[in-house]
Amino acid sequence: MQENTKDLDQNLNTLKDRRTVDSLLECLVFLSKYYKREASAESLKFNLPIHNRSLDVYMFIESAKRIGLVCKTVKRKITKLTKLALPAVLLLEKNRSCVLLDYDEESGIAKVILPGLSSGETEMTLEKLNSEYTGELIIIKPEFNFNNRVEKDIMVDSPREWFWGTLFRNKGIYKQVILVSLFINLFILATPLFTMNVYDRVLPNNAIETMWALFIGISLVMLFDFILKILRSYFLGIASTRTDTIISNKIFNHVLNIKINSKPASTGQFVSRLQSFESVREFFTSATIAAFVDFPFVIIFIIVIFYISGPLAYITIATVLISILVSWYMQRPLKTIIEKSVKEEQLKQTTLIEAVTGLEIIKSVRAQNRMRTNWEESVNKTIHYTDKGHFLSQSITFFTAFISQFSNIAIVAGGVYLASEGEVTMGAIIASMILNGRVIAPVSQLVGLIIKFDKTMLSLSNLDEVMKMPVEKENKTYINRPILKGKIELKDVNFAYKDQNHQTLKNINLTIKEGEKVGILGKIGSGKSTLLKLIMNLYEPTSGSVLVDELDTRQIDPIDLRRAMGCVPQEPFLFMGTIKDNITIGEQYVADEELLKVSKIAGLDEFLGKHEAGFDLMVGERGEGLSGGERQSVTLARALISNPNIIMLDEPTNSMDRQTEKAFINKIEKIIEDKTLIVVTHKTSILQLVERIIIVENGQIVFDGPKEEVFKSKIGDNNV
Repeated sequence: MQENTKDLDQNLNTLKDRRTVDSLLECLVFLSKYYKREASAESLKFNLPIHNRSLDVYMFIESAKRIGLVCKTVKRKITKLTKLALPAVLLLEKNRSCVLLDYDEESGIAKVILPGLSSGETEMTLEKLNSEYTGELIIIKPEFNFNNRVEKDIMVDSPREWFWGTLFRNKGIYKQVILVSLFINLFILATPLFTMNVYDRVLPNNAIETMWALFIGISLVMLFDFILKILRSYFLGIASTRTDTIISNKIFNHVLNIKINSKPASTGQFVSRLQSFESVREFFTSATIAAFVDFPFVIIFIIVIFYISGPLAYITIATVLISILVSWYMQRPLKTIIEKSVKEEQLKQTTLIEAVTGLEIIKSVRAQNRMRTNWEESVNKTIHYTDKGHFLSQSITFFTAFISQFSNIAIVAGGVYLASEGEVTMGAIIASMILNGRVIAPVSQLVGLIIKFDKTMLSLSNLDEVMKMPVEKENKTYINRPILKGKIELKDVNFAYKDQNHQTLKNINLTIKEGEKVGILGKIGSGKSTLLKLIMNLYEPTSGSVLVDELDTRQIDPIDLRRAMGCVPQEPFLFMGTIKDNITIGEQYVADEELLKVSKIAGLDEFLGKHEAGFDLMVGERGEGLSGGERQSVTLARALISNPNIIMLDEPTNSMDRQTEKAFINKIEKIIEDKTLIVVTHKTSILQLVERIIIVENGQIVFDGPKEEVFKSKIGDNNV
């Protein structure tokens, strides 16, 4: 039986080797070694939308950038490529690629690395290479990392670089927008000047021909104005979409990479902070940018009013100043209300998420009244502050509309006095009214932005706090260990959870040999599960060090570390999707034979045999629709699918009956022969898988020895 199992494992490994070769990824793996920035394929794929897909050029460039390689795609003939640019990645037909190391035009020979065919250097004719070459290649050069040569205590981080840096990427588009806006605002002058000339010159002199000349001119100007406005809207739309996409991806990627001990305790407040990006996005829309671009031209319009109607321009200036000062003054009470409203909105979001995720428990313990009370209090406070904020903002808006209308009346009244003294003409008064409206329009937009400013800055501040949270996979060079055999050491380890005064683990010293089978026993809250999390580097010790294969886990790429470990957590968590999706969620390619093998070990074959959909059976969020035992079986299959050398099981049979548990033990015994096994359990039945027992009590190891000693002395009776 053991021989058959080994043969099956060998066949599965062969299947893995035969999977589709991701040639761009293999090229990048080679280049990471070539430029002394060695990283595993799994690490290079980290945080890329590549599940069940191969690397494309854009993903290649992004991944290369993370390990300090600068890339640029160019179209060039091979023989026209300078050898200083080598090695370079050539894009070949049928979505293939290779690394060009060198070429000799005289002999017609090229030296290349061909992924999937050979891991070493291969010679082929330039004629053959050109026949498959698409004409496009990627030039790669190492980036000089200045940060590594500067002491961290004198480094000054740019605040909110993730946001403003992305906006500044579009500065080329914004320059074009400013140029277009210049002509649009100059064309605005055409309408009042046309009107003034018609009233002052055409009508008194009955100059019909002049009128038609002016009419044709103003029509052309309006046509160009229409075209330029469409162009400006198009350019701003491109900039807005590009910024929105990049920043949204940056935020989500950062969330996926946040250290677990930095994540806020309240999921609702955390989600509410992330959703505040909507407010930031609305503020920095194309309309907002257009308002900022248009506002400087207000000065030009005021100068023109001075030129054609003299003192009437003071009315426009007074209108602008009063509108801005009043809205700015009203910002103080509005800011206070917005801060309270945002805080209550976060509490309401927390209550909602707790109600949805814990609905089964709420019903079980009859907590509907408590949840309803919390919800109504949050809703009432949120509505109260929202109504107050809405009233203040509407008051500012209505006042701006009132003062702008009043300024038009004031210009007419003032113009009458000036006209009676012969200082202005009727056409100048009408032109001044039109220009006054043009001045007030961007001012009204600016007032609207001032109203939204505090909420936007508060949202940006909340997002900035999220983006400042420490990340797990930092921009540092890890020691490349794609294969970890399974020796584990904990030296003088102490650990305390965030915002807790007591230590969960105290002075832990432990060595687990490669291939050893260990059981960890202890009472609830003794620190057993925490021990597993430290080994996986989900949490870092407060002091001391955790080593795998004699290397500190903080020096190993987290992706490589966890690929070598298969973990079944105490509380199984499934995602919305099919059973197959949940099992293979961490694997790029999975052969059907592998899927069937791990499913049989986990006891899923009997369960899935009852359903017509089989592995395509859909489950809801958090595994809704499955029993506790079924969820645990899926989680176990997920842990085994990558064939890890270290297997950690936290109460793996907690939801299984005796018969299922016995079948599980018999099946898993066959695959753990040469693997390191750590089992956290309260059941004595599963201890037949282990040879050594560790007992943890109050965060300390109180016993560590052979399994037989525990049962003979009954040391573990109080801990099992």
